[in-house]
Amino acid sequence: MSGAFLFACFLGLAGSAEVISPGFRQVFSFILFLTLAGSLFLYSRLDDGGFETKRVDIQGRVISERSWGRGRVVLLDSHEGRFVVHLPPSVLAREGERLSVKGLAEPLVPRPGISGFDEGTYWKARGADGILRRASAEPVKETSIGVSWWRSLLRERILKTMPPLMRGHLLAAWLGARDPDLALRHASWGTSHLLAVSGLHVGMVVFLLFLILPVRFFRLSMASFAMWFYVLIAGVSSSALRAGLMLQAGFVGRWIGRPLAAVNTVSVAGLLLLLWRPWFFWDLGWQLSMLAALILSSLHDLGAKKAWFLAPVLLWVCTAAPVSDAFGSVPVAGMAINFIAVPVFGVLLPAASILALPALAGIPGGWLPAGAGEILFSAWAHVADLAVDLLSWKVMPSSALSIFSVLLAAFFLLRGIGFRSFPAAAFAGGITVCLTML
Repeated sequence: MSGAFLFACFLGLAGSAEVISPGFRQVFSFILFLTLAGSLFLYSRLDDGGFETKRVDIQGRVISERSWGRGRVVLLDSHEGRFVVHLPPSVLAREGERLSVKGLAEPLVPRPGISGFDEGTYWKARGADGILRRASAEPVKETSIGVSWWRSLLRERILKTMPPLMRGHLLAAWLGARDPDLALRHASWGTSHLLAVSGLHVGMVVFLLFLILPVRFFRLSMASFAMWFYVLIAGVSSSALRAGLMLQAGFVGRWIGRPLAAVNTVSVAGLLLLLWRPWFFWDLGWQLSMLAALILSSLHDLGAKKAWFLAPVLLWVCTAAPVSDAFGSVPVAGMAINFIAVPVFGVLLPAASILALPALAGIPGGWLPAGAGEILFSAWAHVADLAVDLLSWKVMPSSALSIFSVLLAAFFLLRGIGFRSFPAAAFAGGITVCLTML
């Protein structure tokens, strides 16, 4: 019923855009056909049936490793598929290493646990096929030099040579890894998005390359290569892939002489990611990344230059509902802090990366510039802590917050793709009612 209601609203408002170009009906029908075909394809990918539970004795390469509760967890790529393997703290496994693992292989079942966290969906969104229960692991004396090996080597150098704040921020910006203590501090500031490799980080890499490369002819091709290399080194997260695909779509548009529509590039990037891995749809990182990118792209396509200073408030309101649902609350201070956080980190992260190079390269006295970077991050932490002390309120999850977040996000997105204000508000209300009924 809710789907039929939403479709009726769409048909009624399809002609409400400010500009109706020739051939609109044909394009509209083609998009509806692609939507139906894509939906069926995604459904078939989701309902793959998994595999039978069985005992396995396999070798595979560690493609990611992180802390998990009191132990460690690795994602193992083998000829049998990708498996999540929980290891005790005594077992050390580095990215790029090969492990010989024995255990009971079970399919990942998306099911929320007691705390509400759905481990099955989380790992499905990261490409895992199953999980190994009661596993034992032994390292295999073989290590090839690949992306995972370089990530592991760089992580080791950062951990050994950098002071705490420099270490945590560089691990996040360069490798997509999170320092638990630093993640808690950013969560209290409402700036956790700064620790996730996203459009800010990928955009900085491309911008710096445009400044460095003098030859205009090679800029786009070299920037594309360096951008995707950075995405690989940073862990190929959903937000980094979305940013990379979005920028690549923009590059292709420049190559073929087509105008740039930011909402379209974000939408294409999101759809490609879903076609590749449908489980991204339920991943909170993917949801927040897409939502923020769509809102900012809508403001860009509207040409609302005078409203850009309200972007932090708009993003805070639109993302407050999923963030509060996931973490129990969202700090009000995040609205104020994010007014300066993005421009500050747009300068601070490149500066810290440059200051870290001497110590990472083992140059004598390299601790001096690294210490200067630590002072800069400490100064930022003091400012953010002060803002949290002054604005100590937190917003708890509620139905009203969810409804308002969806309504506002839908309205700005529809305005960004060309709807007039009144039809956009009406259709946004229809979307909100539909989702509420679900």
